[in-house]
Amino acid sequence: MNKSPIKEKKELVREYIRNNPKCTYRDIRKNTKIKVERVYKNMKEAYKDAGIELSKNLIKRNRKEQTKEVVNFIKKNPTCTVLEIQNSVRVSVPRLFGSIIDAYKLANVKYPKKEVTSGVVNYSIIKRSKEFEIKMIERLKNIGDVKTKIRTKSGVVDCLFNYKNKNFVVEIKDFRARNNITMSQIKQLVKYMRSLNYEYGLIICPKKSLPKRKNGRKVYIDNFKIKIISEDELRGRSITAV
Repeated sequence: MNKSPIKEKKELVREYIRNNPKCTYRDIRKNTKIKVERVYKNMKEAYKDAGIELSKNLIKRNRKEQTKEVVNFIKKNPTCTVLEIQNSVRVSVPRLFGSIIDAYKLANVKYPKKEVTSGVVNYSIIKRSKEFEIKMIERLKNIGDVKTKIRTKSGVVDCLFNYKNKNFVVEIKDFRARNNITMSQIKQLVKYMRSLNYEYGLIICPKKSLPKRKNGRKVYIDNFKIKIISEDELRGRSITAV
């Protein structure tokens, strides 16, 4: 007797959870093409059916619970960044607090100035830059695998990105006004690529900050291949420029 479509889908989800016990809803949907809510009541039921204990991080929390967890995390880690908070607590800081500065205020912890980079001291610019970085990383997560804030001997990389079996070192630059991506940013990316022994690099920036010459958006240095794309090219489920 043939199995019903629902039973077949449940079997796929069960098997995926057993092989990936820390997987999220997004992981399941991305890799099995199945929406959990169409075969189970919720994630808890799916995990129970697979015989795997559901991680606390995957249990849906209300706004008050999320806020409390972020505040406690900041108190325990008084120099943490937005991405460190989001990776550990699994909440969107801008959605919950408006900005990282407001989250620190609620935790009654002084916001660390070391988060300011490149001599920028305008907090509105810092906030905008961080929010742009988070938004770009979320878009990358929709189409591939992402690891954020990787330390190398040359500095901290914004993220590593796996897309169609290619591994990229990624730098996200929220340049505005007349600032364009130049060889200075490209050379820094190459340093990271050398440290990590990666062949491919990616720079993401606002459309207005792309190199003025179109043929300057693909750069080849020694054996390193670098592409510069705008945020618009990260919409949807693929990257047309890569």
